Amino acid sequence: MNLEKDVYTTFEAAKICNANITSIKNWIEQGELRAFRTPGGHFRIERQVLDDFLSRHRMPNPFAQQRQRRVLVVHPDTGLEGRVRAKFGDEIDYDVSADAVDALLKIGQWQPDVALLDSELEGLDVHALCKRVSEHEELQGMMMVVICGDDAVEAMNLRGAGARWVVARSEGEEAVMEALRRALL
Repeated sequence: MNLEKDVYTTFEAAKICNANITSIKNWIEQGELRAFRTPGGHFRIERQVLDDFLSRHRMPNPFAQQRQRRVLVVHPDTGLEGRVRAKFGDEIDYDVSADAVDALLKIGQWQPDVALLDSELEGLDVHALCKRVSEHEELQGMMMVVICGDDAVEAMNLRGAGARWVVARSEGEEAVMEALRRALL
């Protein structure tokens, strides 16, 4: 299968999604998968649309393996990004922000695969951010790892809002690194 093409047939999309053509057509008709029609009436799906669909539904994504994974560290200790880089290597693209507005812009524009968020970063409502990211079609594939206090109710609320992993600050940096490792799997 040529993964370098810009546009795929429903047959090719079915092979990439490990599904049948009927499922592909149903997803198109239900609005889950955006496609266009050729003058002959056949569906075609753009690579970026297919890539987003696979990521959003957490399906195996052969396109994601072609681009470098992205991790955004949103934390007041900007040195944490260097420790994350030392742990996971240079095969991953990293960025860091200690500013709430800058972090929000980076999430929207850069669309990281994983965002490590500190719930105590000034000016950042992590609960609202997790909720909005999980509701946003283009960002639903982003895994969020949140560092928070020891309040079990806060952790439960963050998970309910869309945080995939919540690590209590008291668990230490090694627990944060383990959550990041699992998010990058």
